[in-house]
Amino acid sequence: MLIEIWSDIACPFCYLGLSKLNKAIEILNLQEEVQIELRTFLLNPGLKTDLSKSITQYLHEHKQIPMDQIAVMNQRIVQQGQEFGLDFQMEQIKVANTIKAHLLLHEAHEQGLQWACKMRLLKAYFTEGKNIDDVQVLQELAQEVGLKTDHLDLAILGGKHSRAFTQDLQEAQELGLRGVPYFIFDRKVAIHGAREVEAFERALAG
Repeated sequence: MLIEIWSDIACPFCYLGLSKLNKAIEILNLQEEVQIELRTFLLNPGLKTDLSKSITQYLHEHKQIPMDQIAVMNQRIVQQGQEFGLDFQMEQIKVANTIKAHLLLHEAHEQGLQWACKMRLLKAYFTEGKNIDDVQVLQELAQEVGLKTDHLDLAILGGKHSRAFTQDLQEAQELGLRGVPYFIFDRKVAIHGAREVEAFERALAG
C-alpha cells in the first residue's frame, strides 16, 4: 500500500498525525506492507526566520490569535503529544522557514531514509528548539539518521530537488489543500488532519 502524506515541519498536528499513523501500522503489523512517501507542503512559504521571537509571539502577531487562546492550544498539543511519547517544548521553538528542511527530505527520499529524517526534523523543531533553516543544523541532523552528507549543501541549496519540490506544491494546490497533514492511501482513501489511531487503522485495513 502506498501512503502519500502532505505535511510541513512547523506543524504540531503533522507530528501528531504521523505518530498516530505509525502507531496504527504497528498495531496492524503492516511495516512490510506499506510504502510511505512524504510530500512537501508549506504552511507559510514567505516566513522569515526570526530567532528572537517565540512561537507564541509569532502566532499572536501574524495570526492575530489572542495570547490566552495560544496558551490553551499549546497545552492541548503538549497533552496529546505525551500520549504518543512526543515531548512538545512549545516555548523552545525557533520560528524558522522550512523550505531548506523540505529540500533535505527530498534528498533523504533519494537515499531511502525519508521517514527517519522527517521524524528527526520534527523532534529537532518541537523538542530541541533547533533552527531548521540553518544548513549546518540540517547537516548534523542528516548525519544522525545516516544520510550521506558529502554534497548535502548542494542538495539543499543547489536546486537538485527543486522540480520534485515544486511538483509536490502544485499537486497540493490541485488537491485543494489548505491545511495539513493530509494522507492518501493508494489514491483511494484520504484522511485530513491528525485523526484518531482507529481512523488510520480503518484506512490501512482498506
